[in-house]
Amino acid sequence: MIKLLTVSQQAIDGLRRKDKRLSAYIDFVGPLTREGIIDPYEALLDCIIAQQVSFKVAITMSKRFFDKYPLGDPERVAHDPIEELRSLGFSGSKAVYLQGIAKVRVEGSIDFDTLGSKSTQEIMDILLPLKGIGRWTVEMLLIFTYEKQDVLSFNDLAIRRGIERLYHKKKCTKEFFNTLYKRYTPYQTAASFYLWHASLSPKNIPYAKKETNIK
Repeated sequence: MIKLLTVSQQAIDGLRRKDKRLSAYIDFVGPLTREGIIDPYEALLDCIIAQQVSFKVAITMSKRFFDKYPLGDPERVAHDPIEELRSLGFSGSKAVYLQGIAKVRVEGSIDFDTLGSKSTQEIMDILLPLKGIGRWTVEMLLIFTYEKQDVLSFNDLAIRRGIERLYHKKKCTKEFFNTLYKRYTPYQTAASFYLWHASLSPKNIPYAKKETNIK
């Protein structure tokens, strides 16, 4: 089931105080809303499907998967032959990853429903050991299902592109990213929404005259 996630007024006001350039962009764009997935098990499957493919391909593959396995049917996904999953267009490794998550759900070795009550780092520590689960995958789950507010993903290409477009950087270095991560605290997730939006710009976003010297 889908839910809508909207940047809160508190986060908007907080980011405006912390970064004048982002503040100007927020004023230009206004409040942003994105879709999330309520069920953490389904969301994790969807994140795996989206790994290393374009947004459009991810949507197509996700629909194909969930049409065949409504709600990610863990029993069927866990026990169907890998060939059944591969027939949907997945690589052998991605099919194995999806089946592995389904087996975890069936076995109950991780309680996805209570996992959200833990801290961001605790969730990372629990999920990262799972095969096929990288930091980006967990970060997307943290944002779109568990609604953690302190997530900004350096591993997300669109986030880095958004930073480059907004701050006129040829390349978003880890050092500059870390500077922004600290600056945006504790509203990193809200900043993510605006950086994703900025990434859609085909060129650098013009500075407002009053803040051209901000770095």
